[in-house]
Amino acid sequence: MLALPKKAKGFTLVELVTVIVILGIIAASITTFLRYGTQSYTNAVDREEIITTARFAIERLNREIRAALPNSIRTIGQSNQCLEFTPILQSTIYLDIPVAPEPASTKIEVLMLDEDIASTNKYVSVYALNSDDVYSKAAGVIEEYSRLDYSGDKKTPSSINFASAILFKAESPTSRLYFIDRPVSYCVEGSVLYRYQGYTEYSSNNLPSGRGVRMADFIDNFSISGNLIPFQTLPATLQRNAMVIIKLKFLRNLENIIFSHEIQVPNVP
Repeated sequence: MLALPKKAKGFTLVELVTVIVILGIIAASITTFLRYGTQSYTNAVDREEIITTARFAIERLNREIRAALPNSIRTIGQSNQCLEFTPILQSTIYLDIPVAPEPASTKIEVLMLDEDIASTNKYVSVYALNSDDVYSKAAGVIEEYSRLDYSGDKKTPSSINFASAILFKAESPTSRLYFIDRPVSYCVEGSVLYRYQGYTEYSSNNLPSGRGVRMADFIDNFSISGNLIPFQTLPATLQRNAMVIIKLKFLRNLENIIFSHEIQVPNVP
């Protein structure tokens, strides 16, 4: 008896098309899932980098401004793009200073110096009432001294010596004298925040001369209509000390954050 041939086995065209469609749907779903997952991760990284950059810049500003000479803080540059202030090297209490009608003197004594002042910028300030007094080095407000005789003991007076006899304009209500350093500026230039120090002059657009140190990236204050002013200052009143308002917009890819921060200057003349 002859055996019947087995029926040939295989895929029909309908089955093949059905499998291809199902595999396409699965692949599209996986691709979409991976794309959204990757995008979420990228956005989180961008957001974290913006926050880290902003925190560093604002914390540095906060520390330096709080140690600034009273009434030395001002805005410069176009659209107030720079914040300028004069750092304090050390503050102390003076015993007496020459103020008219007293005779001028080449020497004054101070108390409570923590240590000797090692600085090439030998200036002292007494009762500066505005930034013009500070940056013009007004006579009787900002004076350059020639030598500091440090007693080595906070209980023993130290002597500040001047090259010529001087008169101060007014007594400080708290008998406070400040040793000051060269000005410092933070400037928003394009998408970067720079820190300048050690400059002696300004460029044509009223920015500090020299090369600044890069402090923060991804800034977008000046790329939108109705520029977001980065720095504002409020003078001291009878109710509060001077204030600095910082508003920085950070933008990276699709992530943007506006940081608004207020800093109070605790020092008083």
